[in-house]
Amino acid sequence: MSVWSDCNAKQAFGIAKCNFDQENKPHRLNLDVGDAVIILKETTHWYYGYRQKAKETRGIFPKTYIHLCEYNIVNGEFCIQRTDIVEEITKVLLEWGSIAKSYFLSTNPSFSKIRRKMNELNNNRAALISGNLPLDEVRKVKLLATNQIDTGNKLLGLDMVVRDESGDILDTNAICTTELYEQHVHAVQRIEKANRLTSDRGTTRTLNKYSHNILLHVNAFVCKFQEDSDLLFCLFDGENHKPISENYVVKWSRTGAALEQIDNNRVLFTDLSKSDLAISKMYLVCYAIRIGSMEFKESVESKRTSISMANTMLNASSRKASQLSVSSSGSSGSTGEYVIRRPFGVACKDLTPIINNADDFRGNLDLPFIMCDKDTLDGTLRKLISNKDIGKIDSKMAVTIEVLRGDIKQIKEDFPRLVHTNVPVARKMGFPEVILPGDVRNDLYLTICGGEFSRIAKTSEKNVEVSVCVANEQGYLVPGVLSIGAGHPPIDEYKSVVYYHDDKPKWQETFKIHVPIEDFKQCHLRFVLKHRSSNEQKDRSEKPFGLAYMRLMQANGTTIPQGQHTLAVYKIDHKKYDKTVANCYLELPSTVADLQGTKPSIGGLSLLPKDHLSIGVNLCSTKLTQSVSLLGLLNWSAHKETLEQSLKALTLVPGEEVVKFLQDILDALFNILVENDDPEKYDQLVFMSIIYLIETVSDLKYQHFLTVLDVYINESFSFTLAYTKLMDVLQKNIREAISPKEKSADGNNLEESLEVRRLYKTTRYLHYVMKFVIRSRLLYTEMNCTDLDFASRLQELLRMFIDMIGCPSNLLKSEGALLKNLHIIATDLMQVFDQEPLSVSIVEILEKFPPRRLTQSKMGCIKDFVDTKLFTLPKCRAILLPVFCKHIKDHLESKEEITECINIMNNILKLLFRSDVGATHNDIRDVMIILLRTVMKAAQALDRDTGLVGKFFAIMLGILQRMDAQHYEYFVKDLHQHGELKVFVTEILLTFEQLVSPIQKAVFPRDWMDMIMHQNTVILGALQHLAVVITDYFLCPFEKQIWSNFFQCSIAFLVQSPLQLNDFNDNKRQIVFARYRDIRKDTAKEIRKMWFQLGQHKPKFVPQLVEPILEMSMIPEMELRRETIPIFFDMMQCEYYSSRLELESYGDTKYNNAHHKGNFSDFKTAMIEKLDILIGAGKGDAEYKKLFEEIMLERCAAHSTLNVDGTAFVQMVTRLMDKLLEYRFIIQDESKENRMACTFSLLQFYSDVDLKEMYIRYVYKLCALHMEFENYTEAAFTLKLHTNLLRWTDTELSPQLRSSRHHQCRTHRQLKEALYFDIMDYFDKGKQWECAIDMCKVLARQYEEEIYDYIKLAELLKRMALFFEKILKELRHSSEYFRVCFYGRGFPRLLQNKVYIFRGKEYERHSDFCTRMLVQHPQAELMQTLEAPGEDITNSDGQYIQVNKVEPIMNPDCAKFNDKIISNEIVKYFTANNVQKFQFSRPFRDSSGGGHMDDVRNLWLERTELLASFPLPGVLRWFPVVETNTFKISPLERAVEIMRDTNRDVRQLVILHRSDETLHINPLTMKLNGIVDPAVMGGFAKYEEAFLVEEYLEQNPDDKELVEELKDLIALQIPLLEIAIQLHRQRAPESLKALQEHLEKCFSDMKRHVETQYGEKTCDLKIDSVVMRRTNSFLPAGFDGSYNRHSETSMGSSDSGLSKSTFLPRPQTNSIKSTLASLSFNTSSKGKDKDKTPAKRRSMKKDRDALSLPSSQWYTPPLTTITSTPEKEINTSIASLASASNSSLSGPKTPDPHVLTEELTPKRPLRSEKEKERRLSRPSSIATPTASIKNFPDTRSLSESSNRNSVETTDSTSEEDIRPPPLPAKSRDSTDFSSLHSMDWAPNGYALLSQMSNTSSSSMSTTTTLTKTSITNTTYEYLQATNFSVVNAIDGSKPRPPTPPPKPSRHSKHIP
Repeated sequence: MSVWSDCNAKQAFGIAKCNFDQENKPHRLNLDVGDAVIILKETTHWYYGYRQKAKETRGIFPKTYIHLCEYNIVNGEFCIQRTDIVEEITKVLLEWGSIAKSYFLSTNPSFSKIRRKMNELNNNRAALISGNLPLDEVRKVKLLATNQIDTGNKLLGLDMVVRDESGDILDTNAICTTELYEQHVHAVQRIEKANRLTSDRGTTRTLNKYSHNILLHVNAFVCKFQEDSDLLFCLFDGENHKPISENYVVKWSRTGAALEQIDNNRVLFTDLSKSDLAISKMYLVCYAIRIGSMEFKESVESKRTSISMANTMLNASSRKASQLSVSSSGSSGSTGEYVIRRPFGVACKDLTPIINNADDFRGNLDLPFIMCDKDTLDGTLRKLISNKDIGKIDSKMAVTIEVLRGDIKQIKEDFPRLVHTNVPVARKMGFPEVILPGDVRNDLYLTICGGEFSRIAKTSEKNVEVSVCVANEQGYLVPGVLSIGAGHPPIDEYKSVVYYHDDKPKWQETFKIHVPIEDFKQCHLRFVLKHRSSNEQKDRSEKPFGLAYMRLMQANGTTIPQGQHTLAVYKIDHKKYDKTVANCYLELPSTVADLQGTKPSIGGLSLLPKDHLSIGVNLCSTKLTQSVSLLGLLNWSAHKETLEQSLKALTLVPGEEVVKFLQDILDALFNILVENDDPEKYDQLVFMSIIYLIETVSDLKYQHFLTVLDVYINESFSFTLAYTKLMDVLQKNIREAISPKEKSADGNNLEESLEVRRLYKTTRYLHYVMKFVIRSRLLYTEMNCTDLDFASRLQELLRMFIDMIGCPSNLLKSEGALLKNLHIIATDLMQVFDQEPLSVSIVEILEKFPPRRLTQSKMGCIKDFVDTKLFTLPKCRAILLPVFCKHIKDHLESKEEITECINIMNNILKLLFRSDVGATHNDIRDVMIILLRTVMKAAQALDRDTGLVGKFFAIMLGILQRMDAQHYEYFVKDLHQHGELKVFVTEILLTFEQLVSPIQKAVFPRDWMDMIMHQNTVILGALQHLAVVITDYFLCPFEKQIWSNFFQCSIAFLVQSPLQLNDFNDNKRQIVFARYRDIRKDTAKEIRKMWFQLGQHKPKFVPQLVEPILEMSMIPEMELRRETIPIFFDMMQCEYYSSRLELESYGDTKYNNAHHKGNFSDFKTAMIEKLDILIGAGKGDAEYKKLFEEIMLERCAAHSTLNVDGTAFVQMVTRLMDKLLEYRFIIQDESKENRMACTFSLLQFYSDVDLKEMYIRYVYKLCALHMEFENYTEAAFTLKLHTNLLRWTDTELSPQLRSSRHHQCRTHRQLKEALYFDIMDYFDKGKQWECAIDMCKVLARQYEEEIYDYIKLAELLKRMALFFEKILKELRHSSEYFRVCFYGRGFPRLLQNKVYIFRGKEYERHSDFCTRMLVQHPQAELMQTLEAPGEDITNSDGQYIQVNKVEPIMNPDCAKFNDKIISNEIVKYFTANNVQKFQFSRPFRDSSGGGHMDDVRNLWLERTELLASFPLPGVLRWFPVVETNTFKISPLERAVEIMRDTNRDVRQLVILHRSDETLHINPLTMKLNGIVDPAVMGGFAKYEEAFLVEEYLEQNPDDKELVEELKDLIALQIPLLEIAIQLHRQRAPESLKALQEHLEKCFSDMKRHVETQYGEKTCDLKIDSVVMRRTNSFLPAGFDGSYNRHSETSMGSSDSGLSKSTFLPRPQTNSIKSTLASLSFNTSSKGKDKDKTPAKRRSMKKDRDALSLPSSQWYTPPLTTITSTPEKEINTSIASLASASNSSLSGPKTPDPHVLTEELTPKRPLRSEKEKERRLSRPSSIATPTASIKNFPDTRSLSESSNRNSVETTDSTSEEDIRPPPLPAKSRDSTDFSSLHSMDWAPNGYALLSQMSNTSSSSMSTTTTLTKTSITNTTYEYLQATNFSVVNAIDGSKPRPPTPPPKPSRHSKHIP
C-alpha cells in the first residue's frame, strides 16, 4: 500500500512535460503539456495535487510526467523562478500571442512583423535559459531582447516600458516625477532608434565622432607572376598627391599566394579624422615591387595566376621556399641570392564614394592594376589617377573595404570578428584629430624623394640603389628601427627600388623610423648609394659609390625640421676610405645648404658637387620638439636675456608642441613667476602665457589633455607662493579693465582696448587660474601655519567681480565668461572659503546683473550651480534656491529662456528627491511658494502640441509629489493672506481635470502607462489635501463653485480610462496593481466623505451631481460601488426634505415641516436621463443593477417616509436599467426586429414615466431605424407619437419637445404642421393613403377654421384628392400576417418563449418570411408543426422558431360597409389594416359524427384567435400577442361559414359586373360553373346529405338554429345565382354559349330542388340596373380593354383577377407565387374570325405551341384565387373548362389589347389614310403607353399595328387584330424585387403597370413553353399560369387589306 507524504518545499511546483489523460480511471488529474501543477503530496511514483488554472480539481499524476521547477510566490500565485528578463519575455509572448492571433484572423499587415519578433524573442529566451552564454553575451542578448520587446509593444500599441541603460525595468517609485518623464522621453528615443536600426545588428552605443577607420581585406591578385613581390597598400591623398597613412605590406609569392599571411590578409587604417575623410579624392594605392633580377624574363613556367586567399593554402615546404628568396631587409638572404627591388606596377581605387555610402559597396572591389614598364612607380600612379595613356587593363586586385567609426578600443570590442588581435594597424602619418594623453608616439617618416647622380666614368646611366640605415654616434648600425609598413617585421636597412639606367631617379618611397627617445639625440641617418648591374657577376663586384647622412637632432636641441632636405653626396674612395673609423663622415656638412660653396673632403670621402639626394621628413612625436622658442623657454634660466622674447614667442608655438611639453612649460612658467627679478615686467607676461596654455589645452583638438592639466594641478604643482602673484595680476587686470576709458568725440568708446581683451581672456579661463590659486594656497597652508588673511583677499576679489558686473563699460563678453565659470570657481573655493559667505557673494553677483542682460548666460550659470556640491549643502541651498526660483519665475512670466528654466527646475527637483542632500522640507516650501502657480499657469497656457507642455506638467506634479500636509497648510495660509486661495484651488482643480479629461488632448501619450499612473498617484494625494483645505475654508462661508469643481474633478479623475483595471489584460492588471494598487477605492471614499461633509448644502448639488456620481458608481469594482450607491439615497432625502420656497434654506425645513418639498422629482428625472446616457455609453452591468436594487431597497425600507415612494422609484429605475442593458446588448444585433423592439420598449417606458425629452429621443431613434429599412408606414406611425405631445396652438416649444428634424420650428403649431407633412409623405410612400387622408382632414380643419390659410388649404385638398384617386387607381398589395413563436432560452430575453404577430413585407410568402427569420436568427431551428412545445424545448438553451400564417379579423368599426355597393379597393384596405385580432384554423377529423372518416360531418376546425398588444400596422411591424383564445368549429358551423362566404362572393361579383361592363367574364363563369355544376366536390348537396336530414337533428337537437340558417343560405343562393346567370348571358361571348346553356339547365334543376325543399327567397339586386362605366371602376383606365376578353385559353380562363383577395372582404390566402403568376392572362384573341371551325382553332393552338415568349406581360391585370362553394364543389371540371376554352379560339393570332379612351358608338365607319396619319401623329394619351413606355422594340410596330384605339370585339375581322405586337422580354431575375418602385413612368394608373410588370416577371419560375392552363385546387384554391406563345407583330411596312365593317353582337360595341 502506497504511503502519501508531504512533498519537499522545493518540489511543490512543476510543469507537465507530456500529456496525461486517464479519465476512465479514478482520481486521475488530466494534464496537457505546459500545465503548471501544484504538488501537495507524493509517493514513490506519483504526485497528488492540482493544476494552477483549475484549483478546484485535484488528483494524482505520474512523477515522470512532471518537470520540477524552482519557484517564487507572487500575490499568492506560484511562478517559475527565472531571471527578470526571461520572466518578462514569457509574459510578453503570452500577451502578444493573443494579439497576433487576432491580427492573423483580420489579415492585419503587421502580423508578419510581430510573428518575426516573437520568433526572435523565443530564440533569445531559449538562449538565456540555457545558461551557456558568458556574461557579456547575456548582456548583449538581454539588450537585444528588450529592444525587440519595446519595438513590438510600439507596433502593437501596447504600453511603453521604461528601462535603465542595462535593459532592466526601472523602479518608477524610486525616482522623482521629472526624472520619470525624462526616462520616458529617452525610452521613446531609444525605441525610435531601435526601429531605425532594426536591420542593423551592429552596436548601438555612442561612437567617438572624431575617430574613423578603414578596414582593408586583400582577397585576390590577378596578374602574371614570375618572382616574389611586395605589395605596399596605403591611403593616398589624390588632391595633394601624397600618402596619408603608413604602408601595409603583403608579400606575394611567385605562385600567387600571400607569404606569411595566408590567415591574416587584412589591415586597419586608423587615426583618420573628419577632414581626412572629407578629402575630395582619397585613393587606396597599391605599389607592387618585384624582388628578383634586374630584368623581368619570361620563362616556360610564367603563367597568369588568379588566386583567392580564401581557397589557397601553402604547405609548410612551399612556404619555407618562398621565404628564402626575400630576407627581412629586402636584400639577399643567407643564400647570397642576387636580389634587386624593381618596380612592377601600381593599382588604385577611389575610396570617396565608398566612404560616403559604405552600404552600397558590400563585397569585393576591383583595383585596376597596370605595369610600370619604364616609368617610375610614382609616374605610373599619376598616369593611373589621371586615366591617361594606360591602355588596356588586364590585371586587377580584389579587396573588401569597410568603414568603421570609433577609436581602436571600441572597434576591437564591437567588431571582434573583423578586428582580432593579430590584425596589423597602419597609422596615419600625422596626429589624429584628438590627441589622447596616453598616446605616446615617436615616429619619423622618411621619404626618399629622388636624386641626381653624374655618370663619372660610366658611359651609361646608373642603376642607383639607396640603402638607408640608422647609425649611432660611432657610426654603427642601430638594428630593427626601420619599418617598410604594417604587417612586416622591423628591418635593419632599407633598400630602395632600382630604376634601370636612370641618373635622376624619383623614388618617392616612404618608410618609418622608430628610434627610442633616449637614443634619438645620438643617432643619424646614413644613405649609401650603389650601382646595381644587370649582370649578376658584375653586380657582386660593385661597391657603393656614394654616401650621405643626416642627423636626427640639430645643434640647438631640436629635431630634424619638417619638410624636404637636399643632402650632399660624398664619393667613396674605397682605396682611401678607412672602414674602421665608421663615423668619420660626421665631420662633413650633411646638406647642400651647409656646404656654403665649399667642397669639403675627409679620408676617402670627397664631395660630388653635381650629385645630391633629396629626402622628406615628417615627425610625429609626443616627446620631441622642432620648436626653438619652446626650447628657449624651457631653458630660461640659462638664457635670461632672451626670456621676454621666449615668453612672447610661446604664442607662436604650434599646439601639438605645447601639449607635448605641457607640464614642463608650466613648471618653467611658474618658476619664472615666482623667481623673476622684475615682477612688473614679467608677471603679466607669465600670467598671459599661462592663459595661453590653458586656452590651447581647452581647444577641441587637445581637450583630452585637460585631464593632464588637472593631474598636474593636483599632483605635480608645487609653487606655494604663486597664489599671491596670480591674485595680484588678476586683480590688476580687472581693475584696469573697469577703470574709466577715454572716449571719442561723439561719446562712444574707442576700439576695444587691450585691457578689455585681456580681461576677457582672463575670465574665460578664470576657473583654471583659480585652481592654481587654491592649490597654491592649500600647499602654502600645509607648509606654513601663518595666515596672510587670504579670506579677505578672496572676498576682495569677489567684490571686484561684483564691481566688474556693475561697471557701465561694455564688458559683456567678460561678464558672460565669468558667469560660465562661476560654478566651477565656487566649487573650488569651497576648499578655502566659508560656504555661506560664498553663497551670499554668488547671490550678489547674480542680483547685480540688470534685467534682460545676459539672460541666457545667467540662466546657464544657475543651471550649473544646481549641479554643484555647494547646492547640496542645506545652508547654502537656503540662500541660493529662493534667488534661483525668483529668476526662473521672472523668466517664465516674461516667456524667456523657457527651455533653460525647465531644465533648471528638473535638476532642482531631482536633487531635492535625493536622500543625501540633507533636509529638503524648507526647500520644497520655497519652490512651492515661488514657482507652483507660475508653472501651473505656464502649463495651461501652452498648446498641447508643443513639446514643452509635458515637461511643465511633470514639474508641477514633481512639486506636488514632494508637498506634505505642512506644505499645504503653509501654502494655503500664504494664499489666504493674499486673498488668492479661491483662485488657486479653482486653478489646480481645473488643471487636474484637464490632465485626466478624455476630451482634451493627452499631455502624456496613452502608452506612457508608468507616467500616467504616477500622475494619478500624485493627483490623488493632492486631492486628499485639497479636500481638507476646501472643508476648512469654503464650507463656512459656503462656496458652491469650489465644491462643484472638486466633485467634478474628483469624479473625472476616478472614471478616467487608465484607472479602469477591469479593462486591462491580466498581465497589465497585475503590474498596475503591484506598483500603484487600485487607487479608485481611495478616491471614492474621499468623494463620499466630501459629500457627507456638505451637510445642509447638499440640495444645491442634487440634480447637478447625479450624472458624475452615477458614472462613478458604475465602475465595476464591488467595494467602490458599495461606497457610492448610498449617496443616491442621501440625494433622495435631501431633495425630499428641501424647502419648496427658494428663499429658505435646507436648515429651515427642520423647523417648518410644512415647507418640505415632499418629492424628489428633480433627482428622479436626472437619474433616468443620465442612466440612459451612461448605460448607452457602455457603462454599468447586471451586477450593478442587482447591487443598486439591493442597497437602495434596503435603505428605503428602513426609512419611515421614503419607504413607499422610494421603493417605487427604485423598482422603476431597476426596470429601466434592465431595459437599457437589453437595448445596449441588442442594438448591435443584426436583427432589426430586435433592435426596434428594444427601442419601442424604452419608448413605452419613458411614456409611462412621462419623460418627454427621453421619449422624443427614442421616437426619432425608432423612426431612423424604420427609415433604414424603408418601413415608411411604421416610420409615419412613429412620428405621430411626437405630434400627440403637441397642440394646435402658437405656444413656444419647450426644449424637451423640440425636434432635431425641424430646428427652425419654434411653436407647437409650426412643429406639428411640419411633422404632419412628414407623416403624410411616409404614409404616401407606404401606400397608406387612408391614414394620409386622416392627417389631411386634421390639417384642413386647422387651415379652414383656425388660421384661415386658404392657399395652404387649396394645396392640401389637391393632395388629398390625389390620395383618394390613388386608393382606386394604384395597385397595392395587402400584407400577410404571420404568427411567430420564439421558444428556448437561447433568444434574447425580449423574445424568450413569447408569441408575436408579424406584418410581412409586400409580396412576402410564408417560405420567404421563414427564411428571413432564420437569417436573423442563424442559430435557430424552424419547427415543422404547430403543436405547443414541451418544457424540454422552452427551457432549453437552444432557439426554436414556429411560424404560421394568420388571417386578420376586420375591425368591427368597418361594419358600415356591409350591404353597400362599394369598390373593393376601398373595402380591401380595412380587411388588412388597423387590425388587432387575428385567427388561424387547423382542420381535424372526428369520427364521433358517424359515418366514414372522410364524411363532411367529421370535418372539424380548431380555430385560434390572437389579440396583439397594438393594432397593425403601427409603430412596429410586429407586436406581442397578449391574449390567445382557441375553440373548435363544428362541421355544421363550417358549412354555414362556407355558404355565407359563397353567397357574398356571388353577390360581390354581380355588383362588380353591373358596375363595370369592361370587366372580364371569366371569374363569374368559373364561379357559376363551380356552384351550379359541382362536378368534383358535389356542391351543397354534400351538406344536405350530412346536415339537412332528420337523423342529424335527432342526434344534435342543439344545432337546429344552424340547420335553419344553412337552409336559408341555400335558399338565398338561388335568387343570387339567377341574377348572376342572367348577367352572364348578357356578357358571355358566342364562344361561351354552350357553357351558358349548360349552366342554365343545371341551375333550373337546382332551383326546382331548392325551392321545393327550402322555399323561395328574393334578392335586392336587379339585373336591369346594369350601367356601363368607363373610368369609375376600381381598376385603372389602362385595363378597360383587358376585362372584355372572353377566351378561356387566356390567363383569365379561370379567375381573371376577380379572386377573393381582390373583391371580397376576406384576405387572400393564396401564395404570392400564384398571385404573381396569375397576372399573365389575356393573351388570346377576343376577335371573331370568319371561319370559326374547330380545325381552325386547333391549328392556331398548334401554332401557339410552337412559339415561346417570356411570361412577363405588362398589360395584364392582376389575377388572384377565389374560394368557391363547399369543398366538394371547389374543383371544377377541368375537362369541361378545357373544351370551353378551346371553343373560344376564333383565330390563329392574338391581337394587342388596347385601352378604352373614346366614347362608345354603335358602329365605326372606315377611316381615310389622312385621318389615320393625323391620328398616328397625336401625342400619346395618358391611358395609352407609348412604345418607349412598353419597351417595344420598334415604335412603328406599335403605332401601325392597329388603325384604331378601341376595345377589341369578338366579331372583329381586321388583319391587324390577328397579329399582336411582341411582348416585352423578361428583364430581370425571377427574384429581383429591387426595382419595384424605380420605374421612370408611373403617372396615374401607370404605376400599376409598372408594378404589375415587375411582379409578373418576378413570379415566373422558368422559361419553359407551355400553352395549357393549369388549375390546381386545394383547400385554398389558386391558379398558376406559365409562359405563353405569341407571334411577333406584323411588319408595319407591309400593305394591309381594308378592314370590313364589324358585325355587331350583343356583347360587342364599336368605338370610332
